[in-house]
Amino acid sequence: MDKAAATTVKITVDGATLTARAGEALIEVLRREGIKTPALCYHPDLSRPGSCRACLVEIEGMAGEVPSCKVAVQDGMQVRAETPELRESHRSVLEMLLNNYIDTGTSPTDLHESEFAGWCREFGLEPVRPDSGAARFPTDADPHPAIRVDLNKCILCTRCIRACAEIQGRFVWGVGGRSDHSHIVAGLDQTMLEARCESCGACAAYCPTGALADRGRLDQAPPDQRVMTTCSYCGVGCNFDLEVRAGRITGVASNAGAPVNGMHLCVKGRYGYDFIHHAERLTRPRVREWLLQGTEKPAGTDRGPWVEVDWDRALELVAGKLAGTVTESGPDAVAVFSSAKCTNEENYLMQKFARQVIGTHNVDHCARLCHSSTVAGLAAALGSGAMTNTMADIAQHAKALLVIGSNTTEQHPVFGSMLRRAVIDRGVKLIVADPRRIELTEFACLHLQHEPGTDIALVNGLMHLILSQGWQDQGFIDSRTEGFQAFRASLAGYTPEHVSAITRIPVAQLHEAAAILGQVRPMAVIWAMGITQHTVGVQNVFALANLQLLTGNLGLPGSGVNPLRGQNNVQGACDMGALPNVFPGYQQVTNADARAKFAAAWSLGNRDTLFSDATGLTVTEMVDQAEHGGIRALYILGENTLMTEPDLNHTRRAMAAAQFTVLQEIFPTATAEYADVLLPGASFAEKDGTYTNTERRVQMINTAVAPPGEARPDWAITADLARRVLRQRNHTPTGDHAGWDYDNAAQIMAEIAALTPSYGGINHARLLQGEQLHWPCPAPDHAGTPILHTAAFTRGKGLFHITEHLPAQELPDEDYPWCLTTGRVLYHWHGAEMTRRSRALTSLYPESLLEIAREDGERIGLNGRTRVRVISRRGEMTARAQISERVPPGLVFGNFHFPEEANINNVTIAAVDPVAKIPEYKVCAVRIEAVD
Repeated sequence: MDKAAATTVKITVDGATLTARAGEALIEVLRREGIKTPALCYHPDLSRPGSCRACLVEIEGMAGEVPSCKVAVQDGMQVRAETPELRESHRSVLEMLLNNYIDTGTSPTDLHESEFAGWCREFGLEPVRPDSGAARFPTDADPHPAIRVDLNKCILCTRCIRACAEIQGRFVWGVGGRSDHSHIVAGLDQTMLEARCESCGACAAYCPTGALADRGRLDQAPPDQRVMTTCSYCGVGCNFDLEVRAGRITGVASNAGAPVNGMHLCVKGRYGYDFIHHAERLTRPRVREWLLQGTEKPAGTDRGPWVEVDWDRALELVAGKLAGTVTESGPDAVAVFSSAKCTNEENYLMQKFARQVIGTHNVDHCARLCHSSTVAGLAAALGSGAMTNTMADIAQHAKALLVIGSNTTEQHPVFGSMLRRAVIDRGVKLIVADPRRIELTEFACLHLQHEPGTDIALVNGLMHLILSQGWQDQGFIDSRTEGFQAFRASLAGYTPEHVSAITRIPVAQLHEAAAILGQVRPMAVIWAMGITQHTVGVQNVFALANLQLLTGNLGLPGSGVNPLRGQNNVQGACDMGALPNVFPGYQQVTNADARAKFAAAWSLGNRDTLFSDATGLTVTEMVDQAEHGGIRALYILGENTLMTEPDLNHTRRAMAAAQFTVLQEIFPTATAEYADVLLPGASFAEKDGTYTNTERRVQMINTAVAPPGEARPDWAITADLARRVLRQRNHTPTGDHAGWDYDNAAQIMAEIAALTPSYGGINHARLLQGEQLHWPCPAPDHAGTPILHTAAFTRGKGLFHITEHLPAQELPDEDYPWCLTTGRVLYHWHGAEMTRRSRALTSLYPESLLEIAREDGERIGLNGRTRVRVISRRGEMTARAQISERVPPGLVFGNFHFPEEANINNVTIAAVDPVAKIPEYKVCAVRIEAVD
């Protein structure tokens, strides 16, 4: 019998026969059929306590009226849902709930009708207003900057409690008091933030009354429209609705149909949208005065005053400078910085601009600074440098997890919550390997707190133990891998005692971890920049790939190698070929067939050779060459180099030395101080296109509002500039995809699909129809590939690599006795150009903080002082010290979200991985002083 048919039942509701799934909640059947039954404690995402009893029905064979949310349907069930008697019962329940409800006003529910208000209106009931009775609670009972608490509106449905626990995996809310004095409380009658609220807003999103509400939506009129889009922050790729009124974004609303996240969002996605209308947005092109006057660039770092000009003047100046640089010094004197913040379509055009218009492979983007070692390492080991499984697959099917070098709940918060829930709900065995005691360690069965930079020794030691116990998957190894014997021999020296001496992890913990990773399947490995941002980043990735090849945890649900991308479209920017060594779809520039393919597609009639057979420069190499004259002109899209590069004093010298720099941005960033032309681009809310999230899922962003002033979508700016440079160089496009006359982003995606096999079946029409497509998706009738390597690896067989522990480039010594590691924090993102312009996010995290152990605070003599100076061999920064139990003595943690002297990148080291050229942000030596 067909399984679907076996689980289908027939029930009768008010005389009509309906089809349902055996065991589903009756209320879900009623809602699907449009039968109106009040429900307030119920939500389809949450557990069903049946406490409000608003959804009462009558069922043949059951005594009295029963809440439909607590009834599982059975074949032949006969239900009465809409009778005069039931309607009176529904009304009575609502009247009872109104006894504890006082409408105090100043709530989004005054203008956006709440569920509760809607049901009261349906039954002709009016809430009590303050003049009819004194409010029982303060109308603004918590100082949280993003969430307003008014317990006068609370009906104790407990949705907030369940949303916090079951969606976010936190336990901020509970019930305090007794009987008539019962009310929800945060923690032990604390403020929300004192109760360790992560400000995700799930409680407000699920609240049916407005007792918990988003402050940014208070007193906002209902939106004219809602536009579903994809978040512009991390690589998780959450969808939500932008609420629009009179041409402005007025709020963010959860969309239950969002494929990655459903109703769930993090604090940045829900509350970090107001940068879109910030007063500092660039609205008109700006050009330095010396360019307009045709004089020499001023010496030193001061490039002179800005002058606003029209688009024609600005782009003609840029085109002339770039064309002139190519003529005088050759195409490789120009460098193009693309952007993981921008769409696939825009990144495709940037690399096409570099290769076809300029003639150079000098194109790169911030993946060089976060995941270039992942791409290089996994491509060599498996043939594909991407995440193998989906986030939902891992959360639903993994039985064990190794999270190493990823502060998941802060950097990828929605996925981090999924992992917490996997532990809570399914008992998944979670091992966290991290030098810091990050939040996720609270849910781990084991925290391996290893020394920074000792990841290879740790993973090799675990594999040594797995092999010694015979826990490897020998069948998988024999059939699907190569290089095993040499790899096995290389692990002989990584005994538990030797590894413990290197990592400072107790031998017993190594044995315990190996037993879990070697015996519990499926097991997924998850990592981020804590693994990649090292001079041995590629070797770190090899080690993790080795672990999964050894245990056979590849190509299966709940398994795989799963690097979490940091920015919203860092995966897509790599896919689009915004890298110096590959065309779109990772087609190597050193491959003659690939070069011939793109040369034909982008052919220029009067130019025989478009580009060379040698790879271009990486971001870090471009910066070096700018200082030494090898790079004369820079075209930078959406990257704030003066915030994110290591050893910023070196970067400042290099940017000052560049002869000409054009910056395409939405704000005047720190990098703008070193630019000669500013071109105002559009934010994610002001254009169409696609992002590819960390799990290779391609998703749309959709225009919600117009760009401010004369700002333009970035794809349109690049295309306009390309036409002008080609005209100045007297080049005429002649290939099938050589032209630059695009009317919309959909046309660019069609060109991407024509030239990129892994995107061959992806187009805007399919995405707008709601299809969920993970690349590779090679044809229009292909459904996409959620899990990679199910039958074979992209390279054929998986390749074991020999990896050896090497110390970090710079370790603490007598002069610089502390080890510094860096990263991001929950409330900010990347260089924080957007989050520092968000009222709520800035209120929640207003300044740079340095995490330091209490013993170290005493050691440097803080003695009540709060600020410290961090000094390395390269520079210094100052920040407020945060005494923290998250870092052990001898280790300090800083972030790069704040500019100038507060940026930790003033002190980081520019040493790079020899293969991926990624800097070692995670380990360097510093000394620390208390300052007044």
